[in-house]
Amino acid sequence: MERTHVTDPEPSPADSHSLSVQRLFVQHQPQLRAFVMGLAPDFATADDVMQEAFLEISRKAAEFALGTNFQAWSRSIAKFKVLAVLRDRQRSAKRLAEDVLEALAASAPLDDDAERHEVAVVRLRTCLEHLAPAARELVRLRYFGEHLPEAIAALRAQSVGAVNVTLSRARTALRTCMERGKAVDSHA
Repeated sequence: MERTHVTDPEPSPADSHSLSVQRLFVQHQPQLRAFVMGLAPDFATADDVMQEAFLEISRKAAEFALGTNFQAWSRSIAKFKVLAVLRDRQRSAKRLAEDVLEALAASAPLDDDAERHEVAVVRLRTCLEHLAPAARELVRLRYFGEHLPEAIAALRAQSVGAVNVTLSRARTALRTCMERGKAVDSHA
């Protein structure tokens, strides 16, 4: 009795191209996640967007020309996924206006340098430590605990307006601190 050996067929060029695009996604995932986190209102939304972006990038892999700017292409897809997720969710939370989201997406640097990202994370942690304790706690509840201002107000026995004002001032202080850190880095 003769045994025949069955081999797996060679992947088609389209399959090979799709795998290459998916590998690029994995390679650039930290930068894409940071980009999405800058646009999404919370971590759960960012996770949803990352999953949706991966599926869309996989579906559209044939449209991407290998050797061109994957980061710009994937960010464009992710930006539209953020907009779609935000439109689909009918929560009462305030969201960034689409034109603000567009401006944030346009201003995000196309920087693959993981070291710069780490420096920015360390700088942000330092800036958070410099906030007043009450402001730092509200930032922690809002952005790390993912509580809406209404829930924070109830937890802290404050008005929603007071919570929003404190959060706004904390964001301004963080932005100023981060910009100061960038200026120091550029002169170093």
